[in-house]
Amino acid sequence: MPEPKFVSPASVSLSPRRAALLAALLLAVQASLLIGSGLQTSQAFDEANHLGAGLMYLKHGDFSRNPEHPPLVKMLVALPLLSIGLKEPPTSHIPLFKGNDSTFGTQLLYSRGPDWQPILMRGRAVIMLFTLTLGILLFLATEEAFGPLAALFALFFYVFQPLLLANGNIITTDMALACLLFASVYTFYRLCRRPSPARFALCAVATCLTIVCKHSGILVLPILSLLALFDVFLPIADEPGSRQQRLRRNGLAICALLVIGYIGIWAIYGFRYYELHIFPPITPWAAQLSPFKRGLLLFLNRHHLFPAPYLYGWVDILRIPSTRPSFILGHIYPSSRWFFFPAAFAIKTTLGLLVFLLLLPFARLINQRRQLVFFAIPAAFFFTVCMLSMMNGGARYLIPMYPYLILLAGASAAAIYQRSTLSRIAVSTLLFLSLLSTLHSYPDFFAYSNELFGGPSHAYRSLTDSDGDWGQGLKFTSTYLAQHPDSNCWFDYYGNPGMDFANFNIPCKQLLSSFGQVIGSPTPPIPSTISGTILVSSDDIDGPYWGPGNLNPYAVFRDRKPDALIGNIILVYHGTFDVPLLAAQTNATLATAMLRQGKLPQALAFAQAAVHQAPASANVQETYGEASFASGHIPEGQKAMATALTLAQSNYPDYQHYVIDEIQHPPPHP
Repeated sequence: MPEPKFVSPASVSLSPRRAALLAALLLAVQASLLIGSGLQTSQAFDEANHLGAGLMYLKHGDFSRNPEHPPLVKMLVALPLLSIGLKEPPTSHIPLFKGNDSTFGTQLLYSRGPDWQPILMRGRAVIMLFTLTLGILLFLATEEAFGPLAALFALFFYVFQPLLLANGNIITTDMALACLLFASVYTFYRLCRRPSPARFALCAVATCLTIVCKHSGILVLPILSLLALFDVFLPIADEPGSRQQRLRRNGLAICALLVIGYIGIWAIYGFRYYELHIFPPITPWAAQLSPFKRGLLLFLNRHHLFPAPYLYGWVDILRIPSTRPSFILGHIYPSSRWFFFPAAFAIKTTLGLLVFLLLLPFARLINQRRQLVFFAIPAAFFFTVCMLSMMNGGARYLIPMYPYLILLAGASAAAIYQRSTLSRIAVSTLLFLSLLSTLHSYPDFFAYSNELFGGPSHAYRSLTDSDGDWGQGLKFTSTYLAQHPDSNCWFDYYGNPGMDFANFNIPCKQLLSSFGQVIGSPTPPIPSTISGTILVSSDDIDGPYWGPGNLNPYAVFRDRKPDALIGNIILVYHGTFDVPLLAAQTNATLATAMLRQGKLPQALAFAQAAVHQAPASANVQETYGEASFASGHIPEGQKAMATALTLAQSNYPDYQHYVIDEIQHPPPHP
């Protein structure tokens, strides 16, 4: 029996052939935007990390590298690198796996010096294929559910959505998850409509790949379970079988998908448990989790019910809400907030898409309630889980829900478009304005915010990290410095440690970033006063990882209007600035690095210099205490630790809890 398709009165004149040609044109435009943007942006934060980890998986089966997500996508992006014989860099001296893996990936990417772009683009090409495939699936699903006109509108929203363009050409797991999750839902939708072994096989493959794509891919199982229940209990006249038959059929399908997904997790790790040699071990790393989560994950690990890297990744992901501060709408919070994702969605989504989502209840689509609910449930469920999870890693975590919202917005726009000439003009105007809004942020779509929040040049005032400066601005910076040369320049690069600015012809001296301080990646010492051209990442100006007020060593720049703005993410200042806290934090980080290497005299010297520069810093006093203890100066160490504890408890204690915890409960050492 041929598959029935929805046909609206206004879509009859739009033939499938013409719709397909227009869809192909839109996808070609998207491909051009992705390639053009990808060639103009340097590596984003996680790219080298994922690329290096994927290569280690393929070459050595070393799944201790970057265990924060299952290895599927990382192996796929690394496949094109196998044939070019990259030289593996030596292991760094950063014991924390995050810093070590990030440094390793960066050194691998730049192992051929300035000839790094072809290496990066090989991996990015794989993600672009996921992005374009999702566009095809979105068009097909919308056409099947609401007709070709709605499908074209949906594809338009998809192609010109800045958040998707920003993440659609970088080496992360987000777009791959969005593609595979949507494929799972779409194939399950078709399976429920016309059950067959072939359709179940397609759904099973898509579901299995979703689960091994990213840890949050496991949400595909509850999503499909909800859809299975909906399919059973909503009366549908044209569906085969009674309610009891559908209940049995859908229940068996979900159980089979659950078993297949479990087997898939073991398969992606080669059906091996793997003893991990990683610091910190899983037990202390899980200490900050709730008793239930910690107990469950350690139980599963103790009994080898899942591969060790998979469980370690879950521990790492679930730690985020208790360890990561939030920055939203100009305010820093010491931990996640429930309103982070609603605000991020409102800021990063084009106004056109928001308008048609708001108009959906008035689009008179009640006769298509099955399609509406079937594609609304995944978006609503995913959004709810994101809010409850408090995983404030950026709007990119919401990407998997966008295809469903875009599909519904396309249906809304098509229904409204058909009503009158005036409605056609209104819809067309909104689409055109959305197009202009998106293109205005080219080529750096990361820094997009819609017009209600000031546009791209004001995006950094609302969000940070992957919604602002995610390390992608090195080529922009190089271009700016070529046009405004200054041999006396300083650069705070918020990106991967181990970066050699010479690969981008950036002559600046490096300043310590908040990420470098967090993972203990040392940078050369700086004086307490610097002058010349100062380039500062907007992420460090906002300072979520430094903390508010006098905790942020870049506070001296925060209330000063920048002289220029590079790529909407890097602020430029000219003049002379007193930065004693920044100099002290730099020396403290160097002291910590020397302690790791057992170079006690150097460690103590750097720590003493840091205390001299910023005696009122709890972090600096703590580092001096550690160096004193290690050097056998016990009284000095005890005094420094007591001072650090007092400072941390009296000055923004919510933002210095890590100092308090480390002094009261010293962490394990490698």
